[in-house]
Amino acid sequence: MENRIFGPLTLPSGKEIKFREPLGIDRSSVMQFVNISEDNIINNALLIDEYVSAKCITEIDGAPTTGEYKTLFDNWKSSDILFYKRVYEKCVGIGTDLQEEADKAADFLLKN
Repeated sequence: MENRIFGPLTLPSGKEIKFREPLGIDRSSVMQFVNISEDNIINNALLIDEYVSAKCITEIDGAPTTGEYKTLFDNWKSSDILFYKRVYEKCVGIGTDLQEEADKAADFLLKN
């Protein structure tokens, strides 16, 4: 199965990016670098999501990314980050139709 590439996406600042769908390995590799404990589980879960979304950016202004996802957003404007994350979630997240289908499947499994 080929990994889908989205873009170019023009951010509010005018920067153009391309990004791809995340793979399971993206989350796994990010989780290796984030130390999760009971004290910081919520913050680090959010950090993992942020890192995975950054890891999926493949190109910025026509140039390939370096793969350094931890600092990718360091010099980005907040509006660019929020805009990208909103588009990213819409493109790679589970839509309403699929949510309803998953709910029906779960209901069926729970009844049997």
